[in-house]
Amino acid sequence: MIIGWLVASALIALAIGLLAPALLRRQAQPSQSRSSVNIGIARERERELRRELQEDVLSEADYDQARAELEINLLSDLDQNPYPESRPTNASAPVTATLLAVLMPLAALGLYLFLGHPGALDRSAGLAAQQLTAAQPSTTDVDAMLSNLRERLIERPDDARGWTLLANALMSTGRYAEAVTAYERLRQLEPRNPEFLVRLADALAMSNNGSLTGQATQLITEALALDPQQIQGLWLAGIAAEERGEPIQALAFWRRLEPLVIDQPELLSEVRVMIGRASTELQKNQAEMTTPLRIAVSITPDLLGSVTSEDTLFLYARAPDGPPMPVAARKLSALPLPRQITLDDRATVMTGGSLLSHRQLVVGVHISRSGNALKSSGDLLGMTNPFDPTQTQELAVVINQRVP
Repeated sequence: MIIGWLVASALIALAIGLLAPALLRRQAQPSQSRSSVNIGIARERERELRRELQEDVLSEADYDQARAELEINLLSDLDQNPYPESRPTNASAPVTATLLAVLMPLAALGLYLFLGHPGALDRSAGLAAQQLTAAQPSTTDVDAMLSNLRERLIERPDDARGWTLLANALMSTGRYAEAVTAYERLRQLEPRNPEFLVRLADALAMSNNGSLTGQATQLITEALALDPQQIQGLWLAGIAAEERGEPIQALAFWRRLEPLVIDQPELLSEVRVMIGRASTELQKNQAEMTTPLRIAVSITPDLLGSVTSEDTLFLYARAPDGPPMPVAARKLSALPLPRQITLDDRATVMTGGSLLSHRQLVVGVHISRSGNALKSSGDLLGMTNPFDPTQTQELAVVINQRVP
């Protein structure tokens, strides 16, 4: 941690060393507009926040809150100073340089303590630092900023960007009931926006002690119907299913989420923790997990005569919209036909997988002349329609196709 402070002090000293000579030359120059300066500062701070987020100095929640406060402050400043100023400045350069040398370190320290994580410099205190909240502006200041934003929205009731900013700021400051109202307005403005639907569901849950039951679940379902790959929607859908005591459904949602966050290591790690938790819960119910599918396999009369005892029958289950690799499979003699075959978790292809962890499956039959699972000319095929393995224990498949 000491090394970190030394490095920071050296950088501040370097900055002062670069700026002081220019000030001491007493060059008079026109000042930038206050709005331009504010925008430049906001952009630089936003880049710093994003870098701190990428380096895990800031958590997602701290980043969202700091960014929301930055945007609110910028909007407030721009409203108060809509026109640029242009006036020459001839302030005493030595005084300015002296003030700069004194105030820059203090300002940097204040900003860092306000928006940064000093504890992140000390890795031994990592966990404790995550549990401490950063110093926040006073409640009066936050109320004033939110009040200014609300006044703007009275004048611009259809400003979706403004409502988004207000809703996110309310969520980040824990004002969940007020956030619900703001997200409801966004839903009215853009009723088919899946992100707004999911965020409204999240706000409803947080205002209801974290429970995702009722309307929150309905909103998540609606959002995923519009965008099946909505990341926050899949996350919350899994939590809602887990809350209902449905680990199978929770696992299905989180398995869909996993490949979508493969390039976000921290989030991916959390998703895999949840997948492991749901899998553990399923393993406590082995009887349910190993309930077999009873599959009646038959063949059309015109194809039956072409099947011999030397042929091989492959029975498999796979996700209809997933990869071609089967979830479970069995290899049997092609005869006799018709017959009943069972398929359960003992036949799963991937270790730790389960038939019940998938929302939908299809079952296929492949009679191979060569004994190879790869299809070739003359092989016979049959396939069921998609079905929910948690609701189906018996089904039938008819072999009725020949590979050309």
